[in-house]
Amino acid sequence: MTIPAEAQAGSANEIVISVSVSPDSPFVSTLVFEKSHPLIRELKRTPTIPAKISPDWIRARMKINGRDLIYDYHGQLFDVKVSRQYLLSEEMKRSLEFLVQTVEKAHFGQPVPWDKVKHSFGRMKYATVIDLETGERFSVQRRAGSRHADVQPLTRSDTHIMKHIYQGKWSWKRRAILVEVNGIFYAASMHGMPHGAGAIQGNDFPGHFCIHFSGSSTHRRIEPDPSHSLMILKASGALPQAILEAGPEELVGYFLTSLNEHDAHTLRMTTAGTPLPPFLRDIDSVRKPEEIQPSDPAAPMIVGIPVRVEYSLRSGKTGAGLWHFLLMRSAPWERWQIIDVST
Repeated sequence: MTIPAEAQAGSANEIVISVSVSPDSPFVSTLVFEKSHPLIRELKRTPTIPAKISPDWIRARMKINGRDLIYDYHGQLFDVKVSRQYLLSEEMKRSLEFLVQTVEKAHFGQPVPWDKVKHSFGRMKYATVIDLETGERFSVQRRAGSRHADVQPLTRSDTHIMKHIYQGKWSWKRRAILVEVNGIFYAASMHGMPHGAGAIQGNDFPGHFCIHFSGSSTHRRIEPDPSHSLMILKASGALPQAILEAGPEELVGYFLTSLNEHDAHTLRMTTAGTPLPPFLRDIDSVRKPEEIQPSDPAAPMIVGIPVRVEYSLRSGKTGAGLWHFLLMRSAPWERWQIIDVST
C-alpha cells in the first residue's frame, strides 16, 4: 500500500516505514505507526558508532524522531545523514523486525505453490497483475495452462500497460509480479512475449503469455525455470536472504540468472559492488549448465569456479566460452561475494 507524500514525511512522534523491492523502485509501500510507540523514546537513548551504509542491501527506509534511517538485511539500523549505526538492544531489534515485517507483508506476495494457486485462479478466472518494480497494473484472464498459467490481457488498455512495462517492446525477460486473485496477492513471475493462440477479441494481444508461481514449470521441462524462480523469490521478498545464505555455486547461479534477465540490482547484490567487466556489459542473454560444479570445500575463504556458458550479445552475435568466477568472504560466517569474473 502507499500513502500520500505529506504523510510519509511523518512528525517527530511517529514511526514511518517504507519498503520497496529495490532502491530505485518507484513502487513503495509505507505505513505510519503510533505516535506513542516505545521505540521512539528508546532510540533517543541508543548510542551510535561510525558506519558505512551499503545502498544495495536496504531492507526498509524509516523516519523516526525526524531522522532518516535505513534498516538492512542484517537487522542493522543506520542514520543516513551522519553515516552512523545504532547499537541496538535485542529488544529493539525484535521491535524493529516486527514493524518491518508488517510493512513487507503489505508489499510482497505470498509464495503459494502452483498446485494450490491453480484452483483459486482457475481457467477463465480473472486477476490483476502488479509489476513489483514500477507498480503498474493490468487485468488478465487465465485461459489455459497446466504447469503454469497461460493468460491474456483483458482489453486493449491492459495490453498497452503491459507493453509499457517492457519499455514498449515484447520480451522473454522475466519480471517479478504480484497476482491478485480474490484479495490474495501471490508472488509470481511473468515474461512479456505474446505467443501461441489468443482468444480475447479486441485486446490487441497476439496470443497469450505465461505466469509462473512457486513450483511452476515450463511446457518443455518438469523442473522450475531458474529465471522465473528468481523472480518469484524477489516477488515474495525472500531473494536478499537467499543471496545472503547462498553457497558459492548458488551465488554464481544467481549471478548468471540475473545477468540473463538484465536485473542490475540482483547482480549488484551477488558481487562486492564492483562494476561489471567490460565483456559482460553487452550480454543480451546467457545460458548456464544445469549444474555448476562444486567448489573446493577445503577453501573456506576464497574459491574459484569455472563455468562453461553460451551467450548472445545485444548486436545479435553469439558465442560460448569458459568464464572464471572468483568468490571471497571475510570470515566463515560472512556471506560469499563475487569479486571477479574473467574469461
